[in-house]
Amino acid sequence: MTELISSDHYLSNIDDDLTTITDIDFLKFQLIRQRRKLFSIIELLIKTELSYENNLFLRIDYDKLLDNYNQLNQEYNQLKDKYQHLGHACLYLINKTQDLIDERNKYYNEWKINKSLLTPRPDWDKVSNVIDGGHKRWKILSTGKSSEQLMEILIREIVNENQIESIEENDYFEANGDQESVLPFLRTSEHTQIVNRRMRRRMTGLLIKEIWTDKIRKPYNRSIRSLTPTKQYNSSGSSSPLLLPLPNTLQSPSDSTLTLADHVAIYFEKRFDSKAIAIEMGYNLRDACQRYHNSEEINLFWGIITGQIEEMVYHYRMQSISQLLQHLIKMKTFFSFQHDSTLPKARKAIVSEPNSPVSMIVNRRLSLFSMKEYRESPVLHHDLTMTNEQFIESLKVFYPNKTDSQIDELFLSAKYDLQHINQSIEFSLLFIEDNEGRFGKFLSTLIQQLNQEKFSYVEEIKQILLGHPLITVSQFCRAVLMIDPKINQNELHRYIEWVFSIKNFHSSQQIKPLDFEDLLRRLENCACFKH
Repeated sequence: MTELISSDHYLSNIDDDLTTITDIDFLKFQLIRQRRKLFSIIELLIKTELSYENNLFLRIDYDKLLDNYNQLNQEYNQLKDKYQHLGHACLYLINKTQDLIDERNKYYNEWKINKSLLTPRPDWDKVSNVIDGGHKRWKILSTGKSSEQLMEILIREIVNENQIESIEENDYFEANGDQESVLPFLRTSEHTQIVNRRMRRRMTGLLIKEIWTDKIRKPYNRSIRSLTPTKQYNSSGSSSPLLLPLPNTLQSPSDSTLTLADHVAIYFEKRFDSKAIAIEMGYNLRDACQRYHNSEEINLFWGIITGQIEEMVYHYRMQSISQLLQHLIKMKTFFSFQHDSTLPKARKAIVSEPNSPVSMIVNRRLSLFSMKEYRESPVLHHDLTMTNEQFIESLKVFYPNKTDSQIDELFLSAKYDLQHINQSIEFSLLFIEDNEGRFGKFLSTLIQQLNQEKFSYVEEIKQILLGHPLITVSQFCRAVLMIDPKINQNELHRYIEWVFSIKNFHSSQQIKPLDFEDLLRRLENCACFKH
């Protein structure tokens, strides 16, 4: 390359006049030109060789690849034929298997029918409707048990009256003292011996029912005495507290300063006219509530007494049930006069007849009808019966926000309680409680749906407050108003008083922030719902 550059330099110095060029210079000139041609040919040869190596194949290689392709294509066709054959065979086996399954199910059903005819056995799932805790608890108790073991479990539940287990009970209770931290109906000197009466399940339910009835009746009696004769005549036509109209807003039927525990202490002393017997009944009631806490009603009562659950939870539940009964009776009145009822007409009838005689009759205290009241009531002797379609339509009118599945669940539970398959529903029987204060399946389903709605409401508030370890009152108020903008101030203040454990929201007391988990736990035990 150095020689080529020097040659170029040499050529540039040659004079254009060829006559002055010597033979040697001319030969050099020709040699340089030939070298340039040689270099260009070599470069072209290199490019050609590279192109040949990258893009061209030898004929022998092509023939080998073609043979391999033909062989693979032949194998593919063979495998494809085998696959199609296996597919047809698999489809045939599936059809035969389905035929065998159908035949097996047929023989199994015949065997089951013959077995039930030859060796009848009890339907153990029905036990879940009797014991406290329902199907969930019975499933835990009965899993993996034989018929003999199931019978022993059932006998033990009957003997122990659904308490947790048969335990060794002492003949006397130890007194807790008379400190302020002790519940009012348990306050007595520590050296007092209290007889253990071993209160049974039925007696506990009746006593709790009497306590609730007395607590609810007192404020109504006071309101009746405060009415003038004109107001009494215009209100309900009777001085009985059972006929007072229900309040439009959720309010406690008792004095806000008197807790349920205080009322129990006053009630026992008044009923038994003896401080010693009142204390004895208080300790026996506590013992029974702890033993029978599988019962939802007993557990709710004890939770309210101990301050773990807001008392308005019970009143809201009773008010919801009472309002539903009132609505059904109004709808029955409407359907009795309108054979071709439609949904808009039904709503109009409910709104236009708030003071009808039927509505006055059903404005009862916030407790359920007992069987005795049902038999003796002249009002309920009327035919309080609806067709299935009317009952479903009435539920949809009263619960416009419930889904179709929830309405169907209420309807099926009502049919289960009535235990017949007629095309009519005597809905007054759905609101009867047994001697122990237990609800039927219809009211239990309704309460379960109310609890689910409350938990959904709390979950929405939780999502807004998530991420804050300590919650202030202002943050809590903003979260509630975002979820429930229609809530009134009194209800919001009630939420705050319960959740933050303060007696009066309007007092000058400084409210400390509350831990997030504690707030959710308090809110779940509060009578909160979307307005």
